[in-house]
Amino acid sequence: MQTRTTDSFTIQKSEFSSLLREVACEELICFAAQEAEWNIEEGSILWEDLTALQADHRAGTLKLLSHAEVFGK
Repeated sequence: MQTRTTDSFTIQKSEFSSLLREVACEELICFAAQEAEWNIEEGSILWEDLTALQADHRAGTLKLLSHAEVFGK
């Protein structure tokens, strides 16, 4: 349950992680759309995750989750 006043916004703990994921996802999409080229440090956690995704895609084993599975709605 969310409560709003002119000076504050209150949210239940149970809703926080879902909303945080949604906001982070939207912000990353906006950021990615602005970048023409990406430089990711080899060996970084992001590098490892992306290369694992690429390998799964090439092997035909990549499974993308639906919006409902990720955000619970």
